[in-house]
Amino acid sequence: MTNHRALFVALLLVLGGALLAGLFLATFERRDTVERVPPSGAARSNPLFALQQVLRDVGEPAMSLTTLDPRQAPLRPGDTVLVGADAGRIDADTAARLVVWVRQGGHLLLAPGATRTSARMPVFTALGLLDAHAGTPACRRLGDRQPATSLCGVRFRLRPAAATAVDAAIGDAHDGYLFARTALGRGRVSLLASFAPLERQQLRHADAQQFARRLLAPNRGRGQVYLIYALDGPPFLKLLALKGWPALLALAVLLAAWMAMRSARLGPLMPVPAPHRRALLEHVQAAGEFLYRRDNGRSLHQLACQAVLARLRRRYPGCARLNGEALYARLAERGGLDVEQVAQAFQSPANAQTFHASLITLARLRSRP
Repeated sequence: MTNHRALFVALLLVLGGALLAGLFLATFERRDTVERVPPSGAARSNPLFALQQVLRDVGEPAMSLTTLDPRQAPLRPGDTVLVGADAGRIDADTAARLVVWVRQGGHLLLAPGATRTSARMPVFTALGLLDAHAGTPACRRLGDRQPATSLCGVRFRLRPAAATAVDAAIGDAHDGYLFARTALGRGRVSLLASFAPLERQQLRHADAQQFARRLLAPNRGRGQVYLIYALDGPPFLKLLALKGWPALLALAVLLAAWMAMRSARLGPLMPVPAPHRRALLEHVQAAGEFLYRRDNGRSLHQLACQAVLARLRRRYPGCARLNGEALYARLAERGGLDVEQVAQAFQSPANAQTFHASLITLARLRSRP
């Protein structure tokens, strides 16, 4: 009977498991889901990383850099340089080298920025294209597709000679440009209000991709594309000397004031003890100061009292039986002092002033013959 019951329970468990498995298989549906995660590595630090990958996918040699050093970016005619970093970090020597390279057939892409001093930056001074008068902020849609992609920023103006050589633009010479490409020698210079349409996730949009192809069209397929997403600044010490001298000056003044506050004050010279007694005097003084700090001078006072009484009893044995007022009267008679002064000298001192007076009195009593 027991075997039949166990077999029945096992059969029920098997049937229940089969039923659950059937229900799971009947209701299960496999689906692929895509979860967007924040960028990491190069994609996080390099806003032009997506543009680099797109160019490589279409067969264009692209490289992201943080410098325009000739050893890492040996510019040749037919190459393209996109400076997505602050153009003000380009020094005068590098700017002169870029201008020579553009005139030989290079294509340079820059963003002037929104400041009025952009025209005085070394690279724009060397190019001689930018007008010093800044325009107004504006936006322009790059296409009709959704979601919309726009080019936004502060309009810039070109000098008349450069404006006549413009072959592609968004804007006009009167109101200013959001994008303008002009000829310089055998090369091209493209100026944009912002590189935002080419950065990070913007290239997922078809309008942004088409705009990128339009920007890079002059030298496409002819040479290397250098994407400068950041520029190393001057050495820290040089930057500190050029820009941080006010802070260094203030720090030096504060340091001098602190040193003056913490330095020792000069006063009258103290007499120097004799060389052969100096160590002993310093030792005795240090020992006395230590004993005084330990119990406010009570032990020193007690030792001084004992020395006076020991000397008195050694010279006058008959005084050994004297105590109290009789002893004070005898000592006052020997020392030529007042009885009350002697009695006060043998009392425990209450403060440093009383301690000093008591020791002076006891020293006089001990020095008497």
